[in-house]
Amino acid sequence: MIKIENFSFKYEKDWVLRDITLEIKEEDFILVAGNSGSGKSTLALAVSGFLRGKGEKKGNIFFKGKNVDDYELFDLAKNIGVVQQDPENQICTLNVTDELSFALENMCLDKKEIEKRITWALSIVGAENLKDRDTFSLSGGEKQKIAIASILAMKPEVIVFDEPTSNLDPKVTLEIFDVIKKIRKKSTIAVIVIEHKWEYILKYVNKIVLMENGRLKLVKTLQPPEYKKIKRRIGKRILEIKNLECSYGNKKVLNGISLEARENEVIGIMGENGSGKTTFLMCLMNYLDYSGKIFMNGKEIKNKKTSKIAEDVGFIFQNPNHQIFESSVVKEAEFALKNFKKQGDVEYLLEKSHLKKYENKNPFRLSYGEKRRLNIVSILSYSPKIILLDEPFIGQDHENVKRIMEMVLEKNNLILMVLHDSKIAENYCSRILLFEDGKIKPIEKWNHEPRN
Repeated sequence: MIKIENFSFKYEKDWVLRDITLEIKEEDFILVAGNSGSGKSTLALAVSGFLRGKGEKKGNIFFKGKNVDDYELFDLAKNIGVVQQDPENQICTLNVTDELSFALENMCLDKKEIEKRITWALSIVGAENLKDRDTFSLSGGEKQKIAIASILAMKPEVIVFDEPTSNLDPKVTLEIFDVIKKIRKKSTIAVIVIEHKWEYILKYVNKIVLMENGRLKLVKTLQPPEYKKIKRRIGKRILEIKNLECSYGNKKVLNGISLEARENEVIGIMGENGSGKTTFLMCLMNYLDYSGKIFMNGKEIKNKKTSKIAEDVGFIFQNPNHQIFESSVVKEAEFALKNFKKQGDVEYLLEKSHLKKYENKNPFRLSYGEKRRLNIVSILSYSPKIILLDEPFIGQDHENVKRIMEMVLEKNNLILMVLHDSKIAENYCSRILLFEDGKIKPIEKWNHEPRN
């Protein structure tokens, strides 16, 4: 179906893809693994025709015997669907139904067929309840579900997933790939999955491709990551929450949450998509209206400006693009430091995060994962006493997960982080809070094995 022959590509000076040769057949379910920056996402763009007119290329990519560059982009997009790493880059309408209808209407399908496909696609990703929602009101995980559903609705012959689990909880991830596996039994559809957290989907694939420095090789297996358990001496109480409640319209998202947290704790916040995890962190910054009381260092923050809270509380947003303000990487790394008139070692953090080589580059030219590390560098630069991390490991390979945690844990602080990877949580968190039905409950032990 797809044949890649001696394909190389570079955006500017250095070759990102080097002499790639691969055949993708109708029955293939391919996992593409590899470190950040190894060329995985660029390969996905090349296969789907999105590199047309960009950079310099050698070799060819064929779809059904025809070079992808010779297709009309719309015709290629109908047959090769891409679920991007950042769902916000893919969503282009204000309503969920409109989002799923957009491509189907351009395919000139009749109204009944469009409605049928929308219902079917939403049921696959477990998002029937989102049908009438505004897209801007969705959580990151919910946006990812809609991005996936919009591609499935077109019923392409090839689907490329670029890190589909980055915003999804493990339960939904497994459900989606299980359904795709069932769909493949009834129709010829090839699946390519680019993924760092490959443990969750390994059972579905029939080919494993490893990318290293732009080169590709087929492998039989992959080595699971190893994380070092880190223990820290717990200090004084610095955060206290009493009966916290928050609603969106008539929907109560947080319901009577009470919590105490101490210096040097690493608290993992887990739960299904849309369960209120991000809302909880935003309340701690006074971004949202809430009832109840929040105390930091013994003082209530209800009437405190977010800008003042931010002097002691560093917040990493779920989407890396929402937290970039400057025109170069080094200026962005210094942004919070200069804003709060504090001292810090930005150069050390850039080296530690493997971003020093990009210091004069525009931050928006970085990869999704590199942007996330830059966000973290900017916050860590001024050493806040409380750090709130909303999905800090998006776009990170296992080595970068270790680098991030090493940097975050260097100072005495309280860390609350939203994450989906239970193995990371088990190794780095002093305790885990599970969000469920608007409440949180502690978990004594979390099973990190991928679950069905």
